[in-house]
Amino acid sequence: MTKLLIVLALAATISYAAAAECAGDDPAFVGKEPQDKNKNCGNVSPDDCKFVDEAIKACCATCGTRQNETPAPSQPANNNNNPSGPKKKKGCFHGADQVQTKEYGTISMSELSQKRDAHVLTRNDDGQLEYSPVRYWLHSQPETSMKFFTLQTESGHKLSITSEHLIYETDCRGGDGHAIYAKNVQIGRCLYVNDEGKLKETRVVEKGQEKMNGIYSPITTTGSIVVNDVLASCYNYYENESLQKFVYQYVIGFQDTLQNWLPVSIYEAAFNSQNGAVVAVPRLVLNFLQLSNVFVH
Repeated sequence: MTKLLIVLALAATISYAAAAECAGDDPAFVGKEPQDKNKNCGNVSPDDCKFVDEAIKACCATCGTRQNETPAPSQPANNNNNPSGPKKKKGCFHGADQVQTKEYGTISMSELSQKRDAHVLTRNDDGQLEYSPVRYWLHSQPETSMKFFTLQTESGHKLSITSEHLIYETDCRGGDGHAIYAKNVQIGRCLYVNDEGKLKETRVVEKGQEKMNGIYSPITTTGSIVVNDVLASCYNYYENESLQKFVYQYVIGFQDTLQNWLPVSIYEAAFNSQNGAVVAVPRLVLNFLQLSNVFVH
């Protein structure tokens, strides 16, 4: 029943996305003050607003024709009647961290964003490592500065990951790991690492924070990715991996079907276009995830 409701919501979201040329054409977004008070809509380029929630959270609009509109004065917040739910999460990896690819060997995350055909090492539904294509990018912004958690394991692995990106933590006893925010990983608990083609548990021995430039967040077909030989989830919108995975896998299959018969104009309205090697997350996914924030915490 839950999945049926999700499918119906996605279908409604597709209709909404197809009706607008871009998110900036939605009257609900035009002329509103950005949630990020440090940004001015007139100084934000369309590319800055391209990924994930930047079009809503950081900018007034995504279209160049709306770029220079003056934000309307903000209204007092009503904490008891907030239909948008909790703030959207930004979760990413650092650009210097490395991934293993089938075509190019070991490359940095920033290099991966330039390889449209790359297949990266991930974990499939059977728990085995396999190479999976990168379908979308939540973020690919080399100049953006964010605070990263640095997780160090007893096996010598180290990963830089933002606080609200999901990563798999285990009890170090061979049980199934579960996806949690990186900020909630505990020293003494375990992460999965790649050990000669097999996943094994290793304890977290150190956890720190560091502010660095460059945020990258690819979405693979399997929904996971091995970065610096540490297994992590691709998701970050909220601490519910299974729902996000279902949504993305549904949309990937649906998009592949639509591309074969849907008129180009409607298809491009529903799905973000390619920007060089980077393909942004389809607009309909973002709309749905924002809608689902009313119910998912």
